[in-house]
Amino acid sequence: MKIFYKALMSKFNALIAGANNEFYTAIGGRLFQEEAPEGTIYPYAVFKHINNNQIDTFKNKMDNIIIQFSIFSEKSSSTEIHDAMTHLKALFDDCRLSISNGSLIYFYRLNDGLQREKNEIVTESGIQRIWHFHCDYNVVFERS
Repeated sequence: MKIFYKALMSKFNALIAGANNEFYTAIGGRLFQEEAPEGTIYPYAVFKHINNNQIDTFKNKMDNIIIQFSIFSEKSSSTEIHDAMTHLKALFDDCRLSISNGSLIYFYRLNDGLQREKNEIVTESGIQRIWHFHCDYNVVFERS
């Protein structure tokens, strides 16, 4: 899994003609594994490993992974989170990854959803309800 996470973060951090991708820019470069550090500025995103099933085709070893991205925004309007989710999908829907010691077979979106969290939290902007967008991807890669 370490090689997959490294490839995922390389795609997120890659510069194209000296500039970051729009998803990176929309969340200020704040993408974390599992959870954001306490006090992280909004908006930010996290990704987590939901499950992994090995596929054994007798000669090839493949991993079938479900990975979930979550984006969080404190803005009262949903514009910021809609922009970030659009850029997430543009970056990762059917994307290509360079995986050392492996080959990506596919990376496709399974489902997604947007919700407004019920509980209020204290942010730098005051007491807020947080927008939460979640998006699950199915990823299959073959290990060399």
